[in-house]
Amino acid sequence: MIKKIIPVIFFILLSCASVNEEKVSEIELIGEKVSIMNPRTGEDTAGGKISPTIKYKLPDDEIYVTYPENNPTIILFVAHWCPYCQEEIPEVIKWIEEDEVLEKGLSVILVVTSTDSSRPNYPPEDWLYNEKWQFPIIYDDENNSIADYFGVEYFPSWVFTESDKTIAMTYAGKISKEELANLIN
Repeated sequence: MIKKIIPVIFFILLSCASVNEEKVSEIELIGEKVSIMNPRTGEDTAGGKISPTIKYKLPDDEIYVTYPENNPTIILFVAHWCPYCQEEIPEVIKWIEEDEVLEKGLSVILVVTSTDSSRPNYPPEDWLYNEKWQFPIIYDDENNSIADYFGVEYFPSWVFTESDKTIAMTYAGKISKEELANLIN
């Protein structure tokens, strides 16, 4: 039953979410702020801490979705104008599909942040549709509240959580399909 409900929720997220002001959804962030790994120093101060929780109200609906869930979760932060993110999305899609990541009980959430209508690949929902991204998406608000709460300073940025919501690690930068497979196994 759950496996049948999850694709419906994904579809709702994809079809309803938008960065247009009239589509901006309620976002509640719970827990302590963290910082994504600094690629210059390699220091990951968030590892071992409890991940902040994102409570997200689906646009035009009364359904709330909470991440991370009670299973291992990857939260990937991207910006539509970031060339590294543009290269990363097809790799992540390939990894999710080929390694049957969702079937293994892992959740993958995309947070689109730092949206700017004057930059390439705007609007981001068109970019992700063209890339065939079929997994949950949360569009950050105009203040980039989610990215700020997670301490995102670089794109792409990653948060890997355990089932108990403990952050296993964070990472700023591209991760290849092979590296992702090794990290998860």
